[in-house]
Amino acid sequence: MVTLKDIAARAGVSMMTVSRVMNGNQEGKVSEATAERISALANEMGYVPNSSARSLAARSSRIIAAVLRNTDDGNPLADPYSSMFLGIIIQIMRQKGYYVMVHYVQDYSDITFSLQSWRAEGAIFLGVFDSELRKIRNENRMPLVFTDSYSNVRQIDNVGIDDYKGGVLAAKYFLSHGHRSLAFAGPISNFKGVISERLAGFAETLAQAETELPENQIYNLVHQSPEAILSSIMSSEHRPTGLFVTSDQIASEIYGAAHRMDISIPDDLSLIGFDDFPLDRILTPALTSVHQDITGKAARACDILLRRIAQPDMPGESQTLDVKLIERESVKYI
Repeated sequence: MVTLKDIAARAGVSMMTVSRVMNGNQEGKVSEATAERISALANEMGYVPNSSARSLAARSSRIIAAVLRNTDDGNPLADPYSSMFLGIIIQIMRQKGYYVMVHYVQDYSDITFSLQSWRAEGAIFLGVFDSELRKIRNENRMPLVFTDSYSNVRQIDNVGIDDYKGGVLAAKYFLSHGHRSLAFAGPISNFKGVISERLAGFAETLAQAETELPENQIYNLVHQSPEAILSSIMSSEHRPTGLFVTSDQIASEIYGAAHRMDISIPDDLSLIGFDDFPLDRILTPALTSVHQDITGKAARACDILLRRIAQPDMPGESQTLDVKLIERESVKYI
């Protein structure tokens, strides 16, 4: 089936331009020559408009968009955090009489088209969109709430958690249990965000206790598998006795790799995760984790969005939720 994106690629224009032509909204926005060329291409390629979508877009409906990043063609909801967060948003918005439209986007160009073509009344962004946040806000004059943003763009609505404190809590817990050689693992990037904040809190707290976190004990899951990380840890000259990972999803993968490699948690390696998923209680041993209030975060995001819809001129609002460490059985005393 031919899509607007296909036509846009052939015409060398944006999907929004094609949408305007297909919906007859190009006056003053698209030149007559361009409109004619797009229409001709649409006929040539056999484009058939989606009548239900056009009907929906033609009227103002009580639709809230939930926008998720999807960069690898996988299923974004395979991540427990995203699925839990989205489920709570859907529950709350349904109670308020809204429908939630879920959008998976690979890059910035997909966002504006998706929001405007469905006439969303507002949107909640799950995940990090900081590098594109200014463009998203400037091109979409509707209420937008971001989550876990560390952007320096002023006057945005955002709900996050104290990621730095999460790293601090993990470091203090390891230190209180006698650990002095430690490691960190997560999907590290060059951008300031949740991962870098968790790492900073962890490393700086260790440094204050005169405990070094060597560069070669900071593992990047973008480039290394759980098996490779465990192999490196177990063969290290100054072998780490504890590992802090940036999500419970990653921790569960470490558990699986450790089982396959006959590595005992916590006897050979202690482990602390981040999120405090229900899964943590049924892992063996049960996982010690930094708890974030996912339900509370989603509820706050919905509350801000609904108030923003009712009061478009209210000032930007940023809320930071607290975190706490949940002690279970994956860290041993040394």
